[in-house]
Amino acid sequence: MKAILYILICSILFMSSSLTVGAGRVPLIFSVDALPGEEGVEIQLLLYNNSERDMNITFPTSQMFEFTIKNEKGKVVYRYSEGKSFLQALQTTELKRRGTKILKESWDYVHGGNRAPAGDYTIEAVLMGEDMNGFNHPLRATASFQIPEENPSFRNVKIREIKGVYTVSGQARVSNGSFYYSVEDGHRVLIPETFQKVNKEAPNWSDFTIILNQVKGKNDNLIVSLYERDAGDGKIVHPFVIAIP
Repeated sequence: MKAILYILICSILFMSSSLTVGAGRVPLIFSVDALPGEEGVEIQLLLYNNSERDMNITFPTSQMFEFTIKNEKGKVVYRYSEGKSFLQALQTTELKRRGTKILKESWDYVHGGNRAPAGDYTIEAVLMGEDMNGFNHPLRATASFQIPEENPSFRNVKIREIKGVYTVSGQARVSNGSFYYSVEDGHRVLIPETFQKVNKEAPNWSDFTIILNQVKGKNDNLIVSLYERDAGDGKIVHPFVIAIP
């Protein structure tokens, strides 16, 4: 009898342990990452199905997530949903077993009509959906990043691709009305240092356009560098780096 009782107790403990392990697994992992650049931060929200089944995530509207960005004092300087409208109807997204979905957004550092000061910032994100078989409460994630000092020589820089040819445009405020640019992929220099003239010298801002004829088609990890050189020692000053999307 004691032997039977011992076996029953061990069986119950084993089942309880197995259930605890299963229940302890988080079915959906939600995380956020912030990738700051010269004139804005790219925000990546990642969903990972950590369960052993396909998952259907239901959203009450077309808004899949919400996030706010706060400065060092905890003041909200950007709210994703502000000024946006969303379809007021149920939406469903399927996430395969062990599958990943990445959602991307961006913020241009503008707050109250002006660029937010350089410094430390925090993004707080919330997933707006639920899966009644796995989770039915908002999932939250946070990340920190730094806004860099505003570049004194270059602003409003954009890269566009038309029929495989990339164009860089923006505004420059440069000494002697000129600057340099180059393109590389982290291993090779595709376009060596090239002189670029603009219409006006500093302190005036001048529009510029650069056509990168040497770079055609889809290329990964291409980086365009804009910069000046010091008139005295020739060192690079005020570098502005932007990746080709």
